[in-house]
Amino acid sequence: MLLKPLDLAWALTAPLPPLDFVLPGLLPGTFGLLVAPGATGKSQLALDIATSLALGRPVAGGLFPSSLPGKVVFLAGEESDRLLAERIRCLLSLDEQGFAALYDNLVLLPMAGESCTLVADDRPTLLYDELRALGDGARLIIVDPLRRMHGGDENNSSEMTAFVVAMESLAKATGAAVMGIHHANRASAADAGSQHAARGSSALVDGARWQLNLSRMDEKMANHHAISDVERAHYIALDFAKTNYLPPRPRCWLKRGPGGRFQLAQLPPPRSNTRTVGGACLLTT
Repeated sequence: MLLKPLDLAWALTAPLPPLDFVLPGLLPGTFGLLVAPGATGKSQLALDIATSLALGRPVAGGLFPSSLPGKVVFLAGEESDRLLAERIRCLLSLDEQGFAALYDNLVLLPMAGESCTLVADDRPTLLYDELRALGDGARLIIVDPLRRMHGGDENNSSEMTAFVVAMESLAKATGAAVMGIHHANRASAADAGSQHAARGSSALVDGARWQLNLSRMDEKMANHHAISDVERAHYIALDFAKTNYLPPRPRCWLKRGPGGRFQLAQLPPPRSNTRTVGGACLLTT
């Protein structure tokens, strides 16, 4: 029998534990997105998330709070061994407390120059099966970028629906949250915080339960806070474009530091004779 009705007696009377968020708003067993234009730092932030969850430390200096260390699997479709090694060293101090937890909890899969197709002709591939086995018991599985993970047309709604279903099945089978890294469309600059900033069919963002957007600081915001063009390039806005399981969240600002590592940032005070517009926030589960 394929259809299994919900046990209403259980649903209405059984004690339910609190929701267990992997990241604020992102539940185990669900599929979410991190969306941004190219060269914005989405892969860097994703690797910071992976490393921080594996270590049980806060992400990006307090963007997301610390949690118990857990297993993270990162399928890096555009990264080589050498570049991943460089990136991860920038995120860590080799004498950092609990550093050894990475060996048990972090699985990095550099796939530059290789096929990393997880879904072809609307069907999971052998690589998908391998990822599912590796991801068993993980807290988070990251696939980066989505365009390399399927053989379909990202503007085709039925093909993107099939891909979403495959990612949901991966999440359900492993117990992990699955986060896909995806590019923004060309029109996203006009509405960077919208879920429809993602490239391709709306079936992708409609199917995801959670979506973060990254975008660059525009000239108007920089002028408002007296930030030079040189400094402006270091600031990145983070918006919760979609949070099905949490109330709306305010925009946060991240700033690139040494090695490209992001830190939660407080914008400089606005110029005198202008009113305050936004700032940074500390997100908690």
